[in-house]
Amino acid sequence: MSTLSELIPSGGTQNNIEFVAQGTLANGQTVALRSDGKVEAVSGGLLGSPVTGAEAAVASLSIQQRPVIGYHLASKKVVVFWSGTSNYLYASVGTVSGTTLTYSTPQVITSSHRVPANVIYDPDQEVLIILARDNNTSGYFQAFSVSSDGTLTNGSEVYYTSYGMYIGGFSYDTAANKTVWVFGGSGSGADGYGFAVSMTCSGTTLTVNTSSTHTFASHNTGLSTVSYDPVADKHIIFYGDDSNGTYKTNALTVSGNGFTSGTAITTTGFKGESTSYAFTYDSVAKKHILFVYDGDSPKSSSAVAFNISGSTITYGSPLEYRTSDARYAVGVYDTGADRVIAVSVTSGGAAYWYILTVDNLTLTAATGGTIATSGVSISAGTEGLFLAYDSTTGTVITSYNGASNGPVSRVLKSFETNVASYIGITNAAISSGATGEVAVKGGLSTGGNVLPYSLSFGSSVVFESSSADNVEVVYDSNAQKVVAVYKDSQGYVAGAVGTVNGTSITYGSPVRSTAAGGNFYTSAVYDSSNNKVVVFYRNSSNAYSQVGTVSGTSISWGTAVVFGTANTNDIKATFDSNSNKAVVTYSDAGNSNYGTAIVGTVSGTSISFGSAVVFETSYWSQGSVTFDSSNNKVVAVGKGLSNYGRAIVGTVSGTSISFGSGVTFDTGNTSWTSCTFDSSNNKVVIGYNDGNNSTYGTAIVGTVSGTSISFGTSTVFDSGSSTSYISVTFDSSLNKVLISFKGASSDGFSIQGTVSGTSISFGTAAVFEAAAISWLGSAYDANAQKVVLAFQDTTAGDGESLVVNPTNALTIGSNYFVQDDGTVSTSSSSTKAGKAISTTALNLVDPT
Repeated sequence: MSTLSELIPSGGTQNNIEFVAQGTLANGQTVALRSDGKVEAVSGGLLGSPVTGAEAAVASLSIQQRPVIGYHLASKKVVVFWSGTSNYLYASVGTVSGTTLTYSTPQVITSSHRVPANVIYDPDQEVLIILARDNNTSGYFQAFSVSSDGTLTNGSEVYYTSYGMYIGGFSYDTAANKTVWVFGGSGSGADGYGFAVSMTCSGTTLTVNTSSTHTFASHNTGLSTVSYDPVADKHIIFYGDDSNGTYKTNALTVSGNGFTSGTAITTTGFKGESTSYAFTYDSVAKKHILFVYDGDSPKSSSAVAFNISGSTITYGSPLEYRTSDARYAVGVYDTGADRVIAVSVTSGGAAYWYILTVDNLTLTAATGGTIATSGVSISAGTEGLFLAYDSTTGTVITSYNGASNGPVSRVLKSFETNVASYIGITNAAISSGATGEVAVKGGLSTGGNVLPYSLSFGSSVVFESSSADNVEVVYDSNAQKVVAVYKDSQGYVAGAVGTVNGTSITYGSPVRSTAAGGNFYTSAVYDSSNNKVVVFYRNSSNAYSQVGTVSGTSISWGTAVVFGTANTNDIKATFDSNSNKAVVTYSDAGNSNYGTAIVGTVSGTSISFGSAVVFETSYWSQGSVTFDSSNNKVVAVGKGLSNYGRAIVGTVSGTSISFGSGVTFDTGNTSWTSCTFDSSNNKVVIGYNDGNNSTYGTAIVGTVSGTSISFGTSTVFDSGSSTSYISVTFDSSLNKVLISFKGASSDGFSIQGTVSGTSISFGTAAVFEAAAISWLGSAYDANAQKVVLAFQDTTAGDGESLVVNPTNALTIGSNYFVQDDGTVSTSSSSTKAGKAISTTALNLVDPT
C-alpha cells in the first residue's frame, strides 16, 4: 500500500514537540513557525492598503491575442495561454512570490491557428482545460498538467463542433466531476442557438460528450457565460437573446453526459448591448456575481448578484462600479479576503480594479487600485483583461496585452496569510508565553478539535398535531426529559414530555393545564430544588402560573395561581438556583407597560409570589431573562427606554428582587430578544433583531459586575432581513452558544457561537426546518448532551420538535488541508494537513 506512511505515523508521538506560544492557542489550532522559534496561529487577514505589483512580461512577441490565465492548484503555478506569432497557441508558466511574478520561456503548444477562448481548472484530475478557436471559430479542447517545477504537459487536442462559436464560458461540476462548456453558435438559424456540452477528463485525456450536446436556447444567443452552484448543484447560464435584444438566465442540471434545462427568465436592468460578460462565485455569500459591459453611452462596467434556490433564480439590481468610459468588465472572487475583485478597462487602455462586497443580492463597490495607466489592448481579437486567483499566495493575477511587449501580468494583493509557515497542530490549549505540545508534520494530532463544528439535525417529530403557539421547551433534570410547553388550538396551555435517544426524540401525549380562554405569552422554567416544571401564561382574565410534575412520558398540573392581571404581557421566566426561586419578568400594561418582575416560590404542586417590582420605568417589550450562576444574579433583557436594547441586573432576596440601573446594549429598535448564560466563560449572551442595522440577527456578550452589566462589540449572525423568533441556549458539553431563529426565507435556522472574552464568533448557519416556522424554543438536555428545538411548523400547521447534532468528527481515510485562515477542511489547498486515521486523530503529512 503506497500510502501506508500517511496512515501510520513513523515513531508516533516522537513528532510531538513542545513550543512556546505567541498568543493564546486553542486545542486543535493549526500553527505556523515564527522566525524566533515560537509558534503562532495560522491566520489570514485584510491588508490595510491593497497592493498592486509591478508589470511582469510573459513574452515579447509582435502578435498576441487573448492571453487567458488559469491557476493550477496542485503545482501552485499560474499559466497564461495566448495566440502569438503565426497565430500559434503559446503558453508560459508563472510563479508568484509576494507581489512579484516570474514566467518561464514561452513554448508553442499548437503550430496551427488557435485563439484561446477560456480556461478552467479540474480539481479532480489536477489539470487545466482550455478551449481555443481556429480561424473558422471551430473549437478545440485540450488538457494540461503542470509539475511542481513548472513543466507543462499537454494532452491531445479534441476537435469540437460543426458550428462556429462565440466566446462562451466554463464551469466545473464538483458533484458529477464534469467540465461544462456553454456557447452561442456564430451561424444563423439553428447554428446560432445556445449550446452546452459536458466533458470528462482522465489525466490529460479529454472526452467531450458531443452526442449529448444540449440546446439551451432555440434562438441566436451570441455571447454566453456560466457559473456552477455547489449547493443547488445547478449551472447558471447568462446569455443574450438576439431575437429581441434581451438577456436571459437559466439553470442547467447535468444528467448523465447531457443536461436538463429549467425555465429561462429575462434579466433586466442593463443599459444596452454588451460585448463582454463573465461570472464568478462568492463561496461565503453563496452568490454568483455577473460582470457586464454596458455598451450604451456613457459606457459602464456593471456587476449583479445572482442566487439560485432549487431551480429558481433571483438577482439584484446591477451596480455600475465604473460609471463612464468603460470598455470591459470582468471579476474574480478572492477567497482569502472574502472580496470580489472587479476590473474595468477604459478606451485609453487604462485598467482599474475595484473591491465589491456582497450583502444578500446587494453589491457595493470601493476603489481598489490601478492596474495600468495605459496600454491595455482590448481591440477586436485581443478582447480584454483576464483574471485568476492564486489561493497559495492569496493574490489575484491579471493577464492582458501590453502596449508593446506582448502579454503581461500583474499581482493584486489585498489579503495576507502565514499558512506557508504551517508546521503542525496543537494537541492541547497553550496560553500565550507558555510551553505546550504541537504535533508537527509527520506526527499525530489527537486533540480531537481539528475541525470546526457543523450542525446536523435529527428528524422532526410532531408533539402537537394541531396548532402550537407560544412554544417553549424546558429540561427536567430529575426525570431526564424535555417538556414542550405551548398554547394549543383550543387556547389551553399544554405540555408534552419528550425523551431524547441519540439524535431522535419521542413524545408522550400532550396534557392540558386547567386554565383555558385564549392563553398566550407562555414561558416555562425548571425548578431544580423541587424537581418541578413551572409554566407562566396569561389569558383574557389574569396571568397565571402552574406547577407541573413529570412522570414517565406524561405531566400533571397543579392548581393555577394568579400572579398578575390581564394586562400582563411579554412574560418570560428563569430559575435562580442560588435562592431556589422562579423569577418572572413582564410588561405591565396596567402600569404604563413598565418592565416588571416578581419572585415565585414553589411548594409541592403549587406556587406563591412576592410583590411585583418595576425594573424599567419605560415601555418594556420583546423581553427575555436568564440567571448568571457565577454572580448569582438575574439578568433581564429586552426593548426598553427609547426602544433601545436594554439589560438590567437583579438580585433575589427572600421573595423579593431588587435591580441595578438599566444599561443600553444597542441603540437600535431591537426586537425578538433572547438570552442565555455561558457558564464556561461566565458571560451573558443576547441574540436579537437589530432594527438599526437592516433588522439583521445580532448577538452581543455581556459581563455582570455587581449590580451592573457591560458589553463587548455586537456581531451579526444572520444578514438576511427580518430575523425573528430568536431562541438562544448554551450547550455545556461543547461550551458553545446555539442561536436558532426564523430566517428571511421563513425557514428555521441554527448557528453555533463561540464566546472569547467579550466577543462572540459564529460558524455557518444550517437549516433545521425547510418550511415556514414560528414560536421557537430551545433547551439543553444534559443527560443526552444535546439541544432540543420545539417550534410551530406553520406550513404543516402543527407543533414539531427535533434534536440538534453538532459534530466535528473527522472522516476516516479523508485528506484534510489547511486553509489560508488556519482552518482545516477537505477543500483542496496548497497546504495538506494529513489523513484522518480515526474520527479524532489526524496523521500529519511529513514534508519530506
